[in-house]
Amino acid sequence: MRRVVLQLHTTLDGLADSRQGFVPIQDRTYWKALDRALAQTAASSVDALLMGRGTYRQFAAFWPQVATDPNAPKDWKEQARRLHEIPKIVFSRSLAKADWNRSRIVRGDVGREIARLQRQPGQNLLVPGGVEFPRSLIERDLIDEYLLSVVPVIVGEGRNRLFGRLAGPRNLEHVRTWTFDNGVVLHQYRRAR
Repeated sequence: MRRVVLQLHTTLDGLADSRQGFVPIQDRTYWKALDRALAQTAASSVDALLMGRGTYRQFAAFWPQVATDPNAPKDWKEQARRLHEIPKIVFSRSLAKADWNRSRIVRGDVGREIARLQRQPGQNLLVPGGVEFPRSLIERDLIDEYLLSVVPVIVGEGRNRLFGRLAGPRNLEHVRTWTFDNGVVLHQYRRAR
């Protein structure tokens, strides 16, 4: 069965952004190292992206331009080509259209659609960031694996706390941890068996 893998960045105090917006990681060395680490996880065997409206809009505005930008780094161009080809399933009741190659909008029950996708043959389903959509999946207990990059900053207050209201505790098992030179730590956890 296909697994739902959540990959995102969070502050040490569990926020996906601060009052000023998301805390960015600009260190290019970090992104290369992260790519190597992700190649050793379930994120390397992904054949579809699951996104909410906001993440889809950001990706669709950024990645197609990278693919045609002659000044874009080679690894970014490769990532842009991969993202162009992979199916993108966007969960939104308000998004009017999704024009990026191989994108489709799902307006119905999120849990039912994800269960249907998991039963289909294929590789894992990646949730590549965002806040509201991943939080809704966490609250519904639909995430099988977490890849959390913890940024070494405490912001205290923010608009979006990753872990909101849960019906009860979620037991996870630690798989692996990577530490990067810039202080970011990537944790891989799976649903406990």
